[in-house]
Amino acid sequence: MDDRSGRRQRRVEGGSPKRINCRTTEPTYDRLHALAKAAGLSLPNYLIQSGLRDRPGAWSLRQQRWWAEQLEVVEVRLIRIGTNLNQMATAANATGELPEGLSGALAYFNETLARHQAVLDAIAPAGTRAA
Repeated sequence: MDDRSGRRQRRVEGGSPKRINCRTTEPTYDRLHALAKAAGLSLPNYLIQSGLRDRPGAWSLRQQRWWAEQLEVVEVRLIRIGTNLNQMATAANATGELPEGLSGALAYFNETLARHQAVLDAIAPAGTRAA
């Protein structure tokens, strides 16, 4: 069974004419292999993406996708809780009484906003965070 954890690189017409071979120690190989696996990439693809980052510490394409997914999850939560809060507000306006689940919904909303802010703080480029 093939132990590759990542996806294959896209095919290049005519093939990839260049090949890179390198030697490393067992601990270095094990560390690189673990990092590649954590990133969801094959070891060669991990080395290529790491080397081609715009600047040291920049995110790989895989990391960018992961953060975009996290942001989408939070946004979906905000949309859903917003819908629920609107329904509760409509019921409160019609009956004059606050719905039973309002405090729980507001707590969930505040938790989701905090999570959203955490994601935004994590992905904001250095020096661009609002005070």
